[in-house]
Amino acid sequence: MHDRTFKNKTSTATNFTDLLAIENAYKAMNGKPVIVSITASKPMIFNEFEKHADAILMNFNVSNQAVVDIVTGKYEPSGLLPLQMPANMATVEKQKEDVPYDMETHKDSEGHNYDFGYGMNWSGVIKDVRTQKYHKQ
Repeated sequence: MHDRTFKNKTSTATNFTDLLAIENAYKAMNGKPVIVSITASKPMIFNEFEKHADAILMNFNVSNQAVVDIVTGKYEPSGLLPLQMPANMATVEKQKEDVPYDMETHKDSEGHNYDFGYGMNWSGVIKDVRTQKYHKQ
Protein backbone atom coordinates (compact mmCIF):
# COMPACT_ATOMS: atom_id res chain seq x y z
CA MET A 1 0.00 0.00 0.00
CA HIS A 2 1.06 3.57 -0.58
CA ASP A 3 1.85 6.12 2.10
CA ARG A 4 -1.55 7.31 3.31
CA THR A 5 -0.46 10.32 5.35
CA PHE A 6 -2.63 13.40 5.26
CA LYS A 7 -1.04 16.74 6.12
CA ASN A 8 1.82 14.86 7.82
CA LYS A 9 -0.57 12.90 10.06
CA THR A 10 -0.77 9.15 9.76
CA SER A 11 -4.12 7.44 9.99
CA THR A 12 -5.24 3.84 9.95
CA ALA A 13 -6.99 3.01 6.71
CA THR A 14 -10.45 1.59 7.34
CA ASN A 15 -10.54 0.01 3.89
CA PHE A 16 -7.28 -1.91 4.14
CA THR A 17 -9.07 -5.27 4.17
CA ASP A 18 -11.14 -4.22 1.13
CA LEU A 19 -7.97 -3.35 -0.78
CA LEU A 20 -6.43 -6.66 0.25
CA ALA A 21 -9.56 -8.54 -0.89
CA ILE A 22 -9.35 -6.91 -4.34
CA GLU A 23 -5.66 -7.76 -4.65
CA ASN A 24 -6.25 -11.36 -3.52
CA ALA A 25 -9.20 -11.78 -5.90
CA TYR A 26 -7.08 -10.48 -8.78
CA LYS A 27 -4.35 -13.02 -8.00
CA ALA A 28 -6.83 -15.87 -7.53
CA MET A 29 -8.58 -15.14 -10.84
CA ASN A 30 -5.28 -15.76 -12.65
CA GLY A 31 -6.02 -13.53 -15.63
CA LYS A 32 -9.82 -13.83 -15.61
CA PRO A 33 -11.77 -10.55 -15.40
CA VAL A 34 -12.26 -8.92 -12.01
CA ILE A 35 -15.19 -6.52 -11.48
CA VAL A 36 -14.95 -4.26 -8.44
CA SER A 37 -18.30 -2.96 -7.22
CA ILE A 38 -18.20 0.05 -4.91
CA THR A 39 -20.94 1.79 -2.96
CA ALA A 40 -19.72 5.32 -2.31
CA SER A 41 -20.94 8.47 -0.63
CA LYS A 42 -17.99 10.76 -1.33
CA PRO A 43 -14.96 11.02 -3.61
CA MET A 44 -12.34 8.31 -3.41
CA ILE A 45 -8.89 7.58 -4.81
CA PHE A 46 -8.82 4.79 -7.38
CA ASN A 47 -5.09 4.42 -8.02
CA GLU A 48 -4.69 2.07 -5.04
CA PHE A 49 -6.71 -0.69 -6.69
CA GLU A 50 -7.44 0.14 -10.34
CA LYS A 51 -4.55 -2.02 -11.56
CA HIS A 52 -6.31 -5.05 -10.02
CA ALA A 53 -9.69 -4.39 -11.68
CA ASP A 54 -10.86 -4.99 -15.21
CA ALA A 55 -14.02 -3.01 -14.50
CA ILE A 56 -15.14 -0.70 -11.71
CA LEU A 57 -18.86 -0.38 -11.07
CA MET A 58 -19.63 2.50 -8.73
CA ASN A 59 -22.98 3.32 -7.22
CA PHE A 60 -24.29 5.80 -4.73
CA ASN A 61 -26.64 3.70 -2.60
CA VAL A 62 -28.71 1.86 -5.17
CA SER A 63 -30.16 -1.55 -4.37
CA ASN A 64 -28.00 -4.66 -4.58
CA GLN A 65 -30.41 -5.99 -7.20
CA ALA A 66 -29.69 -2.97 -9.43
CA VAL A 67 -25.95 -3.71 -9.21
CA VAL A 68 -26.52 -7.40 -10.04
CA ASP A 69 -28.70 -6.39 -13.01
CA ILE A 70 -25.85 -4.28 -14.41
CA VAL A 71 -23.15 -6.92 -13.80
CA THR A 72 -25.24 -9.66 -15.42
CA GLY A 73 -26.09 -7.48 -18.42
CA LYS A 74 -29.83 -7.27 -17.78
CA TYR A 75 -29.58 -3.46 -17.91
CA GLU A 76 -26.98 -1.19 -19.45
CA PRO A 77 -25.14 1.24 -17.17
CA SER A 78 -26.19 4.85 -17.72
CA GLY A 79 -25.12 6.79 -14.64
CA LEU A 80 -22.66 9.65 -14.53
CA LEU A 81 -20.32 10.61 -11.71
CA PRO A 82 -21.98 13.23 -9.49
CA LEU A 83 -18.60 14.56 -8.35
CA GLN A 84 -14.93 14.59 -9.28
CA MET A 85 -12.65 11.73 -8.22
CA PRO A 86 -9.21 13.00 -7.14
CA ALA A 87 -6.00 11.72 -8.70
CA ASN A 88 -4.23 11.29 -5.34
CA MET A 89 -4.04 12.61 -1.77
CA ALA A 90 -1.89 15.58 -2.81
CA THR A 91 -4.80 16.66 -5.00
CA VAL A 92 -7.20 16.30 -2.06
CA GLU A 93 -4.99 18.48 0.11
CA LYS A 94 -4.84 21.25 -2.53
CA GLN A 95 -8.53 21.17 -3.44
CA LYS A 96 -10.81 23.97 -2.25
CA GLU A 97 -14.15 22.61 -1.09
CA ASP A 98 -16.12 25.54 -2.46
CA VAL A 99 -14.50 25.81 -5.91
CA PRO A 100 -15.84 23.59 -8.70
CA TYR A 101 -13.55 21.81 -11.16
CA ASP A 102 -10.39 22.72 -9.25
CA MET A 103 -8.77 19.31 -8.94
CA GLU A 104 -6.73 16.94 -11.02
CA THR A 105 -8.99 13.95 -11.55
CA HIS A 106 -8.01 10.29 -11.60
CA LYS A 107 -6.96 9.11 -15.04
CA ASP A 108 -7.36 5.36 -15.50
CA SER A 109 -5.17 3.01 -17.51
CA GLU A 110 -7.37 3.59 -20.59
CA GLY A 111 -6.95 7.38 -20.34
CA HIS A 112 -10.43 8.18 -18.99
CA ASN A 113 -10.70 11.05 -16.51
CA TYR A 114 -13.01 10.43 -13.56
CA ASP A 115 -14.44 13.92 -13.72
CA PHE A 116 -17.91 15.21 -12.86
CA GLY A 117 -20.36 13.80 -15.39
CA TYR A 118 -18.11 10.92 -16.56
CA GLY A 119 -19.71 7.54 -17.14
CA MET A 120 -19.55 4.50 -19.39
CA ASN A 121 -22.09 2.19 -20.96
CA TRP A 122 -21.59 -0.92 -23.13
CA SER A 123 -20.57 1.26 -26.10
CA GLY A 124 -17.92 3.21 -24.22
CA VAL A 125 -17.80 6.68 -22.69
CA ILE A 126 -21.26 8.20 -22.41
CA LYS A 127 -21.67 11.29 -24.58
CA ASP A 128 -25.22 12.58 -24.57
CA VAL A 129 -27.19 15.74 -23.77
CA ARG A 130 -26.32 15.34 -20.08
CA THR A 131 -22.59 15.23 -20.67
CA GLN A 132 -22.74 18.17 -23.09
CA LYS A 133 -24.31 20.19 -20.30
CA TYR A 134 -22.03 18.97 -17.50
CA HIS A 135 -18.58 18.91 -19.07
CA LYS A 136 -16.63 22.13 -19.04
CA GLN A 137 -15.40 23.28 -22.41
